[in-house]
Amino acid sequence: MGRGGGWPSGGWPGGGHPRGGGGHRGGPYPQETHVDGKKILQRISAETGARMFEVSKKESIEQIYASIADELRMQYELGYVPDKSAGAGAGYHKVTLSAKEKNLTIQTRDGYYAER
Repeated sequence: MGRGGGWPSGGWPGGGHPRGGGGHRGGPYPQETHVDGKKILQRISAETGARMFEVSKKESIEQIYASIADELRMQYELGYVPDKSAGAGAGYHKVTLSAKEKNLTIQTRDGYYAER
């Protein structure tokens, strides 16, 4: 990363840091430093078992809020404690969850990291 923090050129979009720090000045970033925020959010959402919503002409923010409210009313939380004697040591462990009924939607993260 650059010298100013989390942005590729060291500054904030549009140039400079809001508190006067250094960074890229003079407009948009060069093409080679372009960060696709939508793809990053989709990846974070998928890896954490969440969903990403995008306001568009097809789906307004009100429709998105209604969808989220419906999902929250139909959520279940499951807990899992791995059997340490079964070789579930430290590191990443993949999680697979399914339902007998085919019309249900399962939303979970891909796995978890275990400590020793």
